[in-house]
Amino acid sequence: MVRIVVSVLGLVSEAILLFLAWMGWARKFRRELTAWRSAFSFSALVLLSLNWVAVAVLEAPVFVNAGVTRPVALIQAMLTLSHPLGVVVVVLAFALRSVPRIQAVIAGLLMLLSWPLGYT
Repeated sequence: MVRIVVSVLGLVSEAILLFLAWMGWARKFRRELTAWRSAFSFSALVLLSLNWVAVAVLEAPVFVNAGVTRPVALIQAMLTLSHPLGVVVVVLAFALRSVPRIQAVIAGLLMLLSWPLGYT
């Protein structure tokens, strides 16, 4: 039970950090950053969002009902893609500035560390 609570807390905190990073980038830094930095920032946020959505879709049924069998092949494929994607996201997130950079990097690191350890 504790593991499930910690897993849900990790997944929700990643979503909150990601949302705050998106809002900070969209409201202030999108116009201030140079074109290449803005493109790298956007890429980092999109890749992190896609990775989070994939994890949420794969893990949500297990959170709701522990008796649900997990699609092992799909989860292994996601794990294989998630590691390099997490590293790329953290590197690209450094193109952001100020607080959104910190939020995106922490969300990327949480995704990088939480997903291999398993959310459930």
